[in-house]
Amino acid sequence: MSVSETNKKNKSSVKRRVAISVLIIAFAFGLNITGILPVLGILNEKYQQYGTSAVQLLQTIIYLLLIVGSLMVGWLTTKISKKNITLMGLFIVGCCGVIPFFLESFAVLLLARIVIGFGFGIMGPMNTAIISEFFPPEERAGYMGLHVVGMGIGTMVGNLLGGMLAGIGYRYFYLVYLIAFAAMIGVKIVLIETPPVKVEKSSELKLNKMVFVISFASFVHTLFINAYNTNIGIYILQNITDDPSVTGVVTAVNAAFALLVGMFFGKISGFLKTYTLSFSIFATAAGYGVILFVPGMAGVYIASALCGVSLSCFMAIGSYLISISVEQEAVAKASGMFSIIGGIGGLIAPIFLGKAAELLGENSAKNQFEISFVGMLIFGVIVLIASVKKEKKERNQ
Repeated sequence: MSVSETNKKNKSSVKRRVAISVLIIAFAFGLNITGILPVLGILNEKYQQYGTSAVQLLQTIIYLLLIVGSLMVGWLTTKISKKNITLMGLFIVGCCGVIPFFLESFAVLLLARIVIGFGFGIMGPMNTAIISEFFPPEERAGYMGLHVVGMGIGTMVGNLLGGMLAGIGYRYFYLVYLIAFAAMIGVKIVLIETPPVKVEKSSELKLNKMVFVISFASFVHTLFINAYNTNIGIYILQNITDDPSVTGVVTAVNAAFALLVGMFFGKISGFLKTYTLSFSIFATAAGYGVILFVPGMAGVYIASALCGVSLSCFMAIGSYLISISVEQEAVAKASGMFSIIGGIGGLIAPIFLGKAAELLGENSAKNQFEISFVGMLIFGVIVLIASVKKEKKERNQ
């Protein structure tokens, strides 16, 4: 075998191992989206003395330490390999995810949901950093799509399996987080070990204006898309059925469409180009519009599909834009900032949406969907106008 053939084979092997690693990490990260959605309606009934807003906060409180973890990522990459950072994050996710199965109390669940955020916070930016380390910008969109595919599969499996386990008893749902330990084994075996980033200090990893613009878009998108995450289970329980497995199926539909978008993201972004970001935002607005005007499960399924499309497309295009906005060494830090600012949107979502819904009469799922419909519609128009201006500017250059 010639040297060129050997190099080609080695390069192919590296690509395959990185692709498998990205898929495994993203699969486990899908649990972040699953959260406690399949049992949120049950928990709302069980812990009704704490109020709906407090129970909804269990789904989004992870953003508290997710922000801290993401903030530390830039520094961590200068001290620890990306592989070990990922393994650490998966271990935290697995432990905190399973603990509520053994210890039944609101306080334990709340604490576990807070700490699990740190695990997601340090592992979340890793795929973007890993992809940027091994692939040039022109090859990254497809791998960002693979990341979203993994998230979609992980979320779908988490929701379906979690819903089935919750059908046995709601506490069995937490066993779905054993997935994180399985992912640890896969990452340990497959992911290529690379040394920490070589800089004197993480402050040398420079960010730019584009990173903060994209991160702010993540803040707004996360703020309003959380209306789906924190309300769909309650909406179904209060208006359609009290069968927890139905919520699992609905959120699996959400994940399935996210998966489809991830699979074809390279083609979708190639077709939509500059308008990919605004498309991802309008998809959520359309989903909320459907759930408000189409009654019964039909509206719920269509809205779930559209919100899945939105989340998948937004995360893929956002991560891609982050990866090409800074130098390769700074991608992990930039991706961490993307997670931080988006995480703040998720953290305040239940409080913001709850207070806004009260202005319409009461803090109900329907009112939160109405607020989010208007918010996403306005935000989508703003991003669309900015995209049109950007396209005109590029044509004139």
